[in-house]
Amino acid sequence: MEIKCPNCLSRFNLPDQLAKPGVKLRCSVCRNVFAYAPQKIVPGPLPDLPMKSKKPILKVALLLLVVLACAAGGWWYLSSGETKGKVRSEQEIAKNVELLTMRNVRQYYVDNEKVGKVFVIEGKVVNEFPQPKELMTVEAAIYDKNQKPLVMKKQLCGVQLSLFQLQVLSEKEMESFLNNKVEILTNNTNVPHGGDVPFMVLFYAPPEGVAEFGVRIVDAKDVPGQEEKKE
Repeated sequence: MEIKCPNCLSRFNLPDQLAKPGVKLRCSVCRNVFAYAPQKIVPGPLPDLPMKSKKPILKVALLLLVVLACAAGGWWYLSSGETKGKVRSEQEIAKNVELLTMRNVRQYYVDNEKVGKVFVIEGKVVNEFPQPKELMTVEAAIYDKNQKPLVMKKQLCGVQLSLFQLQVLSEKEMESFLNNKVEILTNNTNVPHGGDVPFMVLFYAPPEGVAEFGVRIVDAKDVPGQEEKKE
């Protein structure tokens, strides 16, 4: 369910099971705390954007105190301290990302000589927890004018490509760079309080009718050994 902050009008997704009138929410953009009330969201128009557009479609850098998502899986789980096969609840995941915020979020189009047009969403995830975090993951989506998701994609943080790379590399090469284990483990592990990690999500040859985009933080891991140190 789409929710809008009454203060700064930023939008984010709230799972239907938590959409109860009166539940307290906090906007990560302006830090405003407000009570949820059912409302109709009217999508904003998307201006025509040249390749070097400097203005985002919409000020969307979204994180909610109760952000929920599916547990991330894959190879990067191996470097966390969790046991294979252990399924975390949505509440545990939400608690694990509640003090992670985003900044410098922007979108733009790039003309790639092999792929064609590429829709780019990039920014930084900031750790506001007092203890280190790692393996932070975002989920980005592009929507049509009726707020229907056209494409959704998860991406482990840690890598951004240069404009030159975005213009000349193939889709396979760009994905290989964004999912490079060495770069990710270098930039997205043991991130201290106040530290930030870059992210970039690419949509290749995006469908017609893109009206807006959204991005949220969906997962992060505790650094192994931190609980023992605190004790």
